[in-house]
Amino acid sequence: MTADQGHPKAGGPPREPGLRPESSRPAVADLGPVTRLVLPNGLTVLVRESRGAPVVAVTLLSRGGAADEAPELNGLTALLGRVLLKGTRARTAVEVASAAEDAGGGIESGADQEYGELRTWGLARHWPRLLALLHEVATEPRLADDEIERERGVLLAQIRGLEDQPAQVANRVLARALFGPRGYGLPTSGEEATVARITRASLLERFGQAYTADRLVLAVSGAVTAGDVLGEVGRLFEGLRPGGPVSAPPPPPERPVRLRAHETSPTQQAHVLLGYLAPPVAALDHVALKVANGVLGGGMSSRLFRTLRDEEGLAYSVGSAYPTRRGAGRVVLHIGTAPENVAAAEAGLRREVDRLSGEPVPEDELARTKAYLSGSFVLDRRTNGRQSFYLAFYEVMGVGAEYVLHYPSLLEAVGATDVLRSARRHLVEPAVVAVGPA
Repeated sequence: MTADQGHPKAGGPPREPGLRPESSRPAVADLGPVTRLVLPNGLTVLVRESRGAPVVAVTLLSRGGAADEAPELNGLTALLGRVLLKGTRARTAVEVASAAEDAGGGIESGADQEYGELRTWGLARHWPRLLALLHEVATEPRLADDEIERERGVLLAQIRGLEDQPAQVANRVLARALFGPRGYGLPTSGEEATVARITRASLLERFGQAYTADRLVLAVSGAVTAGDVLGEVGRLFEGLRPGGPVSAPPPPPERPVRLRAHETSPTQQAHVLLGYLAPPVAALDHVALKVANGVLGGGMSSRLFRTLRDEEGLAYSVGSAYPTRRGAGRVVLHIGTAPENVAAAEAGLRREVDRLSGEPVPEDELARTKAYLSGSFVLDRRTNGRQSFYLAFYEVMGVGAEYVLHYPSLLEAVGATDVLRSARRHLVEPAVVAVGPA
């Protein structure tokens, strides 16, 4: 479960209006429906009380992911996340899974370019049991050799499966074209050659770096009492040591590393991507560019869908994305088309970007786009699992869990001139990728 994923450091990009810098936040804060606590060792805890259903979800995010891996060990975060669930000092892999199922839920892991993730969920009355299980997995993993090899095989099979999907290949090629062979140019899952060379010693070193108190954010959402949860988290995690600062990924380039790239794939459909370097979440014009991206490819009423698919018949699929990132963002326009239409599809994508940068968005279209984005954001947080994830996610992104509360009003405040200015500033020089028949 990932989110589409700015470093708040001195000299870094400015923060969103109304958000407090991390150094000014109190150790304990009441954020309305969310309670925030920072333990003495640096671990951040967020609790959201929700009585709508007798269930609970817990998300643990560790700062740092594929983007800060050494290129030769790309895939380290993804493999570590898999192996963490395969046994602790006291339980086998089956016993870990059974403990979560006995509490009426499950336990999973995930990885991203900027974080590693552990999550568990179940019946609210069993929250202490689920919390203790998550603590055990995150602090006492077995990392057995046989489990490492088994999970390595699963991850390698996943990587091969991604290489059989032209859209996934196009995204991999685009990331490399935008950022180069390091940092945000690295795929989250790694590559076959890099995953094959990861050793147990490498996993132990990564675990020792990533699962230290001040690199962790724990978020709980469900039918629980915040005070009880905070007390239990403090008891369980008080002995976890703090670590050193998170190593920052390489800074993004000022322009794409490569402006055009092509990869041959034996498919009947071609995929064309335009990628633009974009600001991180803490930048002032991040939300305005979110709206600009929504105008281009947010839903079936967006410009790309209406013009390139409905009117011109160029697209099997079309849209755009602007994943939220702490360090380096990207806006990606994508279209699936017939091989003979590749040139026309690229021209169509560029034409819509030029139109967005050339004239203000009409007020009715702007209002519709903001309503779509706000509604999508609210609907994506319907479950306790997504609620707990977003609280931890925005904390790891450096803008604070309260960003969840601010985001709809930040969207509403964006005007047509803001969209125009952000498009002119950031949608300037794309990297273009085509994947399809020779």
